[in-house]
Amino acid sequence: MIGIKAINTRLSRYFDVQYFFKFLLLLTTLYYFNIFYIAITDPEGRIYSSFLENNLNYLSWLRNSILYSSNQITHLLGLNTYVLPPFRLKVFHGPSVETVYACLGLGLMSFWIAFVALEEVRMKKKLFWSIFGIGVIWFINCWRIALLLAAMESGWNINKHVDHHTLFNIIAYLLIGLLICLFKRSQLEKTIEKVKN
Repeated sequence: MIGIKAINTRLSRYFDVQYFFKFLLLLTTLYYFNIFYIAITDPEGRIYSSFLENNLNYLSWLRNSILYSSNQITHLLGLNTYVLPPFRLKVFHGPSVETVYACLGLGLMSFWIAFVALEEVRMKKKLFWSIFGIGVIWFINCWRIALLLAAMESGWNINKHVDHHTLFNIIAYLLIGLLICLFKRSQLEKTIEKVKN
């Protein structure tokens, strides 16, 4: 019977097993921390904290930033919309989009932060790339919600076979792939400069 050490040795020829498990652990920790925070800021939850809900509710801040930014985008698209707190962006006398926790992109943001945090670069660069990546995810999320509401209001033929959450995740992970390429390219360019000097 093949032991774990032997499997680890064989796998390490193809990819960094230690990095993979660190990444998986950090990703899972970040993702489930968000789930825990949802529970702790919910007044109906068992371990509710009114202090955290009222003063440090970053999930509410994120949702509001997405809703109010999407509202501005829909106005640019010519729709008469308004935010109906705490979850909805609505067209006057028309449809609305509900932005629940699953719509915030927390899994995508956790994935990006886990990737950047494990890279061997200075903290300043990690902070920049983390914020930049979260900003990109946030930006496309705002446009997704605005375009979904525009599609509903205009009666566009929305694809019944692909859910907009799935489509958003596909586009977001493609953009994250592009961000990873940009990140690695900037790393490579700095390494080449150091070698030349």
